[in-house]
Amino acid sequence: MKKVLVLTGAGISAESGLKTFRDSDGLWENYNVYDVATPQAWTKNPALVQEFYNKRRQQCATAKPNNGHLALADLEKDFEVQIITQNVDDLHEKAGSSNILHLHGELTKARSSKDEKLIYDVRDKEIKMGDLCEKGSQLRPHIVWFGEMVPNIEIAQEMMHEADYLFIIGTSLNVYPAAGLVHFVPAHCQTFLIDPNDCPAGNISNLTILKEGAGTGVPKAIKIIREKV
Repeated sequence: MKKVLVLTGAGISAESGLKTFRDSDGLWENYNVYDVATPQAWTKNPALVQEFYNKRRQQCATAKPNNGHLALADLEKDFEVQIITQNVDDLHEKAGSSNILHLHGELTKARSSKDEKLIYDVRDKEIKMGDLCEKGSQLRPHIVWFGEMVPNIEIAQEMMHEADYLFIIGTSLNVYPAAGLVHFVPAHCQTFLIDPNDCPAGNISNLTILKEGAGTGVPKAIKIIREKV
């Protein structure tokens, strides 16, 4: 069975009503991202960071997957599909996709502020100051902040080596190290770039560009590869 690797970014979630991580004004839901999404922010004002992610978690709980998410889940009928997402929401899970690797963490989880291996499902619940792990340290959002290592990046690189097709959906290809994953696909891999905006894709070989949103672009790309099977 042919393998489809899918790299998704904020654009696919934006179509479900979730705002992108970095808007043009440098704000995310009226918060400066560097006040809520860095280790320094957590040290300076952890209550503000908790407030910000608690609000994002509530938004995530009510958001619904769009046609792009649903089409990727349906693709598993005919292909082996592995999703690598930069998004922290659970819209791929809600759509029914089976294999999802989160590069930047998950809103629906919390982790110990002292031991990153202690991770807990919180779903849509708030994390409050004073909520502790079993070792007694404060729980924090299970999010990879600016300046932190991306622990799953090497796993993602290995996955890329196995791709017959690569879908790049709703990502600017400007945020590293995730943007560098496109260079790990094998020579035979056919790549589809699906985004209504211009993206720096000049050095990607065997590339088809679909300059539209995920809701319409993903079904078109799937139609192309299904016709080859």
